[in-house]
Amino acid sequence: MAKRSEQGSAGSSSSGFDRDFGYLMPFLDRVAQAAAGLQDPAARAELQRLMAEEKGRWARVRELLAGAQGRAGAAGASAPGPRARPGAPAPRQPGAQLTVGSLKSPR
Repeated sequence: MAKRSEQGSAGSSSSGFDRDFGYLMPFLDRVAQAAAGLQDPAARAELQRLMAEEKGRWARVRELLAGAQGRAGAAGASAPGPRARPGAPAPRQPGAQLTVGSLKSPR
């Protein structure tokens, strides 16, 4: 079985993820459309804003994979990371194994 490249050549429009983006972007559009049907105006506005931001992030990811120049310091200034909650587990180390299991705790 052939392994597809995850690195695009500089300046190339094909990043090896074109098929994935072909599913992702319409999915984000459908979520944004579903937001319009929410009864709670605050939830509707928040979800529409989140989807607009998310589409922008993924569009930038696609540009970077296609060879666009990076913008030093842009990520930290424009989009702060998730805030830690008291009692929340520590962030995972890069490369850590993730497992799938039941979300119910045994009783």
